[in-house]
Amino acid sequence: MIPIRTVLCPVDFSPATDRQVDVAADLSRAFGARLVLHHNRNSMGTVASVGWMWNADHRPPSPEQVAGRLQACLARVSNGLDTEARITQGPSSQTVLAAIETVGADLVVLSTHGAPDDDHASITEEVLKRSGRSVLVLHDAGIEQHTPHFASRSDEHQVVLVPTDLTPESRAAIAVGCDLTRRLRITLHLLHLLPYGSHKRSDYEGLVSQARAEMRALVPEDVVRVQLRVEDGDPAAGIIHVAGEISADCIVMGEHTRAPIRRWLSKDTSHAVLREAPCPVWYVPGARV
Repeated sequence: MIPIRTVLCPVDFSPATDRQVDVAADLSRAFGARLVLHHNRNSMGTVASVGWMWNADHRPPSPEQVAGRLQACLARVSNGLDTEARITQGPSSQTVLAAIETVGADLVVLSTHGAPDDDHASITEEVLKRSGRSVLVLHDAGIEQHTPHFASRSDEHQVVLVPTDLTPESRAAIAVGCDLTRRLRITLHLLHLLPYGSHKRSDYEGLVSQARAEMRALVPEDVVRVQLRVEDGDPAAGIIHVAGEISADCIVMGEHTRAPIRRWLSKDTSHAVLREAPCPVWYVPGARV
């Protein structure tokens, strides 16, 4: 089973915050986890700076103001949950990483705000690179076609896409996807992309058959709602295309390999999926499964 005991949700009180907190609370409720809301007083973005938190002199909010807003967020979702609020001040990425260690977070729920080069995206990439934790990344509601439901709508059928390059680094993501199918009404789609142009090779059907056999071998016998898909082409473009085609509620993928030989499940692929996916992306570090 997925070991999720503490969920950390760093928030900046922008318009994306409510949806981010809703998803984090929903997931915490499903796994019986503690929910920790974290706000760093240096993380106010341009969207939030014109809201309630700043006065006419553009002075930063007081700790009391921040604490009140965090408690209001928790009060909205805390029914039946073990919750905690944390306030820090300092460089955004460093404070989030420190909070992850301090609270012992197993999963971090972040929002990129849909921007490819803003502070939120850089924080997300730093957490992915340095935390060693699972990270569920949300985009703006206007960008994502679907939002996964882990507890509040557990009877709703959902679709989860798990790309795999059939190496050990990607198996942790498959394990997470399989566990989600055991808990929820989820159909798991495993996707393997052969090198671009493989369809022109005379042994293409054999390559497909071999890949499907290897994928099937990675799925436990008790996981029955699973579809296997093998295609060829660019990994990032292929993952994004298939996610849209099957109306995926979430993409679950392993962290990029740090091996000297870059496989298709690379840092560049992870970043492209992070920025362009039509649904949330759950990144799973292999070492923690």
